[in-house]
Amino acid sequence: MVVELMTSAGYFNIGDFIPSLAWMDLQGIQRGMKKLHKRWDALIARMIEEHQSTAKQRASRPDFLDIIMSQRDNCDGQGGRLSDVHIKALLLIT
Repeated sequence: MVVELMTSAGYFNIGDFIPSLAWMDLQGIQRGMKKLHKRWDALIARMIEEHQSTAKQRASRPDFLDIIMSQRDNCDGQGGRLSDVHIKALLLIT
């Protein structure tokens, strides 16, 4: 999926150069990127679910995702709580 993402991001897109044609998605690049986004989202959601189910095995040595997920319900009153969307974004940038 990483290779597909990098390849798709590098395609020449007519809509980038002729904005009035962008809404038509003549080459199907936007449609492909949306499908790829759904696949990434499903993969990360599955990773989070699997990580939650095996959390007790890592209780003595938590990893990055364990620490983030433990902060999910800690609400400090100012920033709100971490949602699954926030956790997915953190996983994508690390």
